[in-house]
Amino acid sequence: MKVIFYCEEFQVSTDILLEYLEVAFHGILYHRKIYPAEIFSRKKIYGVGIWVSDHPEVNEYLKNILEAIREALTADITSIKRLNFVLVDSEDILMEKYVFDLVKIQIDTPEIDPYFLRTEESLRTVCLKLSMMESYLKPLPENCQFFIELESHEAALVGLSENPKCEDFPWIVRNDDWNETSGKTSLLPIYTVKTEHLGVQLFVIGETKN
Repeated sequence: MKVIFYCEEFQVSTDILLEYLEVAFHGILYHRKIYPAEIFSRKKIYGVGIWVSDHPEVNEYLKNILEAIREALTADITSIKRLNFVLVDSEDILMEKYVFDLVKIQIDTPEIDPYFLRTEESLRTVCLKLSMMESYLKPLPENCQFFIELESHEAALVGLSENPKCEDFPWIVRNDDWNETSGKTSLLPIYTVKTEHLGVQLFVIGETKN
C-alpha cells in the first residue's frame, strides 16, 4: 500500500485544485449571470481580476462541495474522475454543463516547479477564458439554477456519506435517465491545465452562438 495521500506535496496539489475549482465556480456564476452582479465583489488572484459571490447560502453550498472533494481525494486519489457544474432552467432542463475532467493530481518533488509559476500561469489563463464565455455561448433564460455533480465510484459515495465532516451535506445519486438537454448543444473546449502538479481538462456543453 502506498502511503501518499497525506504527504505535503499531495496537500499542495489538492489545495491548488480546490482553489482553481472555487475560482471557476464563482466565475461561471458571475459571467453566465446566474445571480445579479450586485452579490459579487471584485478580487484579484493569479494576477487577474475575478468576481466572487458574497451570498452566504451560495458560498456555504460551494464550501461544502469543496470540502467533500477534499475528503474524497484524501481517502482515495482516484475517487473522482469528473466534476460537472450544471446549469438548468426553471423547468429543470439542462442549459449548460461545465465539465472538469481530473486528468492528474500529481505528487512530484517541489524542485520541478518550486514556486508553482507554471501552475499559476495555467490557472490565470482559465480565469481569462471563463470571462470570455459570453462571447461564445447563447444567453441563458432567466431564473436558471445550478448544482454540482461528482462522477465517482460507489465506494467513494459510501465514504462521503460516512464521513462526519460531510454528514450534514448528503449526496443524491442521479438517475441515468435524467433529461440532459432539450436543444442543440455543442462541446466547447475552454482550457487544459497541464503542469507538473495538476492536470484538468475543462470544457462546456451548451448552445453556442455559431
